[in-house]
Amino acid sequence: TAPPAWAADLIADARARVGLEVYPPSDDTFLLLEALAADAAHLRALRPSLCIEIGCGSGAVSAGLLEVLLGRASSELPADEFFVPLILAIDKNPSAVASAAGLLRAREANRADCIRASLTGALRVRGTAEVVVCNPPYVPGEKEE
Repeated sequence: TAPPAWAADLIADARARVGLEVYPPSDDTFLLLEALAADAAHLRALRPSLCIEIGCGSGAVSAGLLEVLLGRASSELPADEFFVPLILAIDKNPSAVASAAGLLRAREANRADCIRASLTGALRVRGTAEVVVCNPPYVPGEKEE
């Protein structure tokens, strides 16, 4: 399966940044990016001030979410360069945090931060995170479960 056309460069960049310690973007990532793009009008109408990705891995989903929110994922919605949410990408793997930070920096995500933390100890947020995404890795087992 190929990534959505609007995310092809983003995915190529993310794949180039991951090492052996980070899962590269794959089919499940592409499906999530497609779902975010399909829901772009609703997500943009929220005008979220805070978006969180739990288990950011390569950072492709956080970067893709930002593209969707800024109107860069579709020519059907006008771009809104004046609205830029804060993106927090969280992972317990330091290699994933480094990969995600590099990708977001390269994508000029000036209001993005990558935090090394576990799911349960990640943050204490005052207020609301309007958008929270999680794309857990698919790890095949040795036998059917």
